[in-house]
Amino acid sequence: MAIQLTIHLFGTLSSKVPNYDHKKGLLVDAPDAVTPEDLLKDLKIPLTHIGFVSDGRQAIQFDTPLTDKMNVSFFSLISGG
Repeated sequence: MAIQLTIHLFGTLSSKVPNYDHKKGLLVDAPDAVTPEDLLKDLKIPLTHIGFVSDGRQAIQFDTPLTDKMNVSFFSLISGG
């Protein structure tokens, strides 16, 4: 059974997904028990580019199983000096 998720990409991550809509995010259909790591693999975004992942309320782990209608936000690493 498939679930539907809304993905939001912050920082430079959105440049890695063609036609990403900053206002709406990216609506995806995914299999049950999909994780943030699985989504990143599908989007071809390396884990090393991610600072943290949120479910809209709190930070979650890369291996957290996601549920239907969840909003998942990926935030890029911040660097500089």
